[in-house]
Amino acid sequence: MLVELRLKNFAIIDDISISFGDNLNIITGETGTGKSLIVDAINIILGDRFTSEHVKSAGEQTSVEALFEVPGDLGIGEKLERFGIGDSEGELVVKRVFNPGGKNRIYINGSIVTLGTLSEVTDGLVNMFGQHEHQDLLKKSNYLNYLDAFSELEYEVSQYKAAYVGLVRSESELEALRKKEREGAEKEDYLRFQAEEIKKVSPAPNEDSELEAQRVRLENSERFSSSLTSATGLLYEGESSAVGFLKQTLSHLEDVSDLDSSLGELRERIAAVLIETEDVFYGLSEFAGKIEHNPERLEEVLLRLEEIGRLKRKHGDSIEEIIKKQQQIESELEGLENSAGMLEEMGRRRDLLREKVSAAASSISANRKKGARRLEELFCEQAESVGLKNARFEVEFTEKDLSGDGRDSVQFLFSANPGQVPRPVSRVASGGELSRIMLLLKSFVSTGDAGSIFIFDEVDAGIGGVVAESIGRKIKDLSDRSQVVCITHLPQVAKFANTHLLVAKELGESETDVSVDALSEEERVMEIGRMLAGKSVSEKTFEVARELIKGAS
Repeated sequence: MLVELRLKNFAIIDDISISFGDNLNIITGETGTGKSLIVDAINIILGDRFTSEHVKSAGEQTSVEALFEVPGDLGIGEKLERFGIGDSEGELVVKRVFNPGGKNRIYINGSIVTLGTLSEVTDGLVNMFGQHEHQDLLKKSNYLNYLDAFSELEYEVSQYKAAYVGLVRSESELEALRKKEREGAEKEDYLRFQAEEIKKVSPAPNEDSELEAQRVRLENSERFSSSLTSATGLLYEGESSAVGFLKQTLSHLEDVSDLDSSLGELRERIAAVLIETEDVFYGLSEFAGKIEHNPERLEEVLLRLEEIGRLKRKHGDSIEEIIKKQQQIESELEGLENSAGMLEEMGRRRDLLREKVSAAASSISANRKKGARRLEELFCEQAESVGLKNARFEVEFTEKDLSGDGRDSVQFLFSANPGQVPRPVSRVASGGELSRIMLLLKSFVSTGDAGSIFIFDEVDAGIGGVVAESIGRKIKDLSDRSQVVCITHLPQVAKFANTHLLVAKELGESETDVSVDALSEEERVMEIGRMLAGKSVSEKTFEVARELIKGAS
């Protein structure tokens, strides 16, 4: 909902604030008072280009500011979040400032933004009916949405879109797997070579440490034998050995231990040393028994260490890392072997999903074409009610590849006069015709407009009488579910207003003063009377005006 519009130093306007109401806002005033400037200002808020013609006093700052209330389902909040703009709890404040020096600024909720950001945030917020780029009928992308709403296909289309997203995801996953398989096929031979290389050696945990110890013993077997023989001899062999001396010591202590009990503790310590010395002797003897002089075994150990060393240089610094690498290679090879089956299964699921999506698209397309025929017939029946007598309206279908909205591309075709071939409505319809076409189309569909703002400019150009009454009634019906702002010269339209705004211009000696005021009930009678009779108003004119207003309720 457009709540307020403030204009400063704009065109012929000095400084005004315009408050809008719910439902139908009618703007009237004599020709040349500046009614269309309000529409120009709103278009600038939506991203239209600002020109020097919009500046009243060249040396002063010009600003256009609008306050909107926006419901959550319009998606404005998500856009603000994406651009890092603060959300003012359901309010949207847009301000454009134009400085004399040329440094212009755009603000959304107080944040400086670019023109592109402004256009994206406000896209879809306001529907312009007239010669404006924000006119719905100038956007071909809106046609399918409208046709689906008219044909009551929103649920079916939403289900289709969800299935299509699943199909796109499936296609992406399938292509990723195919790419992986292609890369895997090139890599498989190398992986198998690595796996075979490690398997051929098959190193055991800690094998390298054990082999290294064997190498040292084998390479130094003579040194080990000589040293161990001398060591065991000194420890145990003969009375001159360490064990012999310890035994002699114990024997001497036994001779005198009965004379002094304190010698018993020292004797026990000598006995413990003897036992430990004998134990060391047996350990050295066991170690010596393992020492062998075996050149053949040494060659085997050195060869094995070299094989393990090659694996370490290629696959890891330790046997544990080599074994881990082997497990990774085997796992990757297993995955490559399974990928063919996975690819086949995924392709089968993709084909089933594509068949489902394609069938849904065909069903939607058939229902759209049925809806289009009904729409064409209904338009033909009611075209005269909005001043489009003899007009033709057609929906043209072109088949395209499956996409997020089906396989249909549609174009709205229009011709205003008999004998003319219908052409795209965005090219051949005038501003007034565009407004009345959209008004008629909107009257056929009662959903999807909640929270939208509709602005009509030139909708009543060149019409009057019964047609004007019909247009006014349709605009009123539309305002029951959306806010509508309508500039009109016709009392048959103005009578339906919920809020009636009068634009007036007062010429002074040096400047022009423009005002926009909300009219009371009695002031509405006077304004509609002026619209009926111009300057030749009378009490009878006012009576007619009262009857018009009364008949609108």
